[in-house]
Amino acid sequence: MKPLIINIMPHGPAYHFSPDEKPDVFWEKPDGSLVGFWAREWPDLLGEEILKLTDRYTWEVWQPDYHADRIYSKTLDTGVTHYLFPAADKIYRPGIRRQNGIYSGAIIEKLNSLKNDYIILQMHGFRVPFYSEILKRLGPQKKFPVVLTGHGMSVAPISELFSVHRPLTYLCLIAEQLKLRTNLSYVDIISQQADYALKEIKKVYNGRVEKLTMGCDFDFWVPVPSVEVKNSIRKNIHVSPEKTVFLATGNFVPIKQLDRLIEVFCRISNRNDFHLIIAGHGDNTNTNLLHSLAKPLIVQKKVTLHAYVRGERLRDLYWASDVYVSTSTDEGSSVSVMQAMACELPVVTTPVGETTETMKRHCVGRFIPIRGYAVWADVAVDILNNGVHKAIGREIARTRYDWPNVARSFIRLYDGLVSTCYSKS
Repeated sequence: MKPLIINIMPHGPAYHFSPDEKPDVFWEKPDGSLVGFWAREWPDLLGEEILKLTDRYTWEVWQPDYHADRIYSKTLDTGVTHYLFPAADKIYRPGIRRQNGIYSGAIIEKLNSLKNDYIILQMHGFRVPFYSEILKRLGPQKKFPVVLTGHGMSVAPISELFSVHRPLTYLCLIAEQLKLRTNLSYVDIISQQADYALKEIKKVYNGRVEKLTMGCDFDFWVPVPSVEVKNSIRKNIHVSPEKTVFLATGNFVPIKQLDRLIEVFCRISNRNDFHLIIAGHGDNTNTNLLHSLAKPLIVQKKVTLHAYVRGERLRDLYWASDVYVSTSTDEGSSVSVMQAMACELPVVTTPVGETTETMKRHCVGRFIPIRGYAVWADVAVDILNNGVHKAIGREIARTRYDWPNVARSFIRLYDGLVSTCYSKS
């Protein structure tokens, strides 16, 4: 019997990011509304890469979903089976204060029914109230190993004590630190992507930690084949071949600071030698904000707010560009930066995420402060005046981030857990 790896997600499908787009996989409910999922979630992608390399495991993704009225499931061509479980909001108390969060009784019930099976439970995230609920219920009686895979720039509650708060907030953080330490004691391995996140985890967890990143397909993400291809793509998207093109991609959410990036280019709007492309999607509020800020530059044909795309259409945007820009306040290891590295694009980035650690080790890239917006403008002007900087060596990036290499690291982790936890059986 193959071990079953179950990946429980911390959030539901992002219907609000694509209100006019049908999910990759969907079902119609009796009332005519849709329930479904997008197959590009990280657990689905990781599972796909694992199953390409080994047939020793089966892989399931369990996702709570506010839209689901029952359990839905679909086995993808990759071999991954994705489940949607009914979910609702629940009031949690990670510390002292009340906090809303997603909860799925159906996931808890299903997990309890499998507690004696040959499984590895994997959860994606840190300080997720629903995960703490699962760990608390499993407790010391759990029959299978648990892996917590970190995404984003994890911060332990105790680290927040050094900021200025109201007295009740200090008590809340101390209570959360103690509760979290207890719940995480039931986890066998926690992986994080960046050194900073590993240090934070160790402040609240005494078990085994591993540094593992997500990945990128270096056979697909390749440098632009020729200047002619680059110029042809630019012509199709109405960008002059003489301009220096800056590209930023990502969800339209505040932590990406895409609004600040637009404001920076508004400061240098007197210049005619740049074009900024921002590709992504978000909810109506954030999408409308970006369109409002960018409108003057859109009229001047200096900014393009491009619809969310993936695959070859997204790669075309990388190929049309001269510099990739990442302005996020929080990253685990930016996959969009990995894609830029694979395409041999120079990168300008805030100092967050594992990809920045690799860039610093190899003395490449330009770094901008998280909130030093005047410096952002200075860097943009310097690039326009003096040319782009050096990109990281593609083979260096490939060794670190190519999906097969990343997947092998996860497989070694799972093999070790199976050997340790199930050797007697």
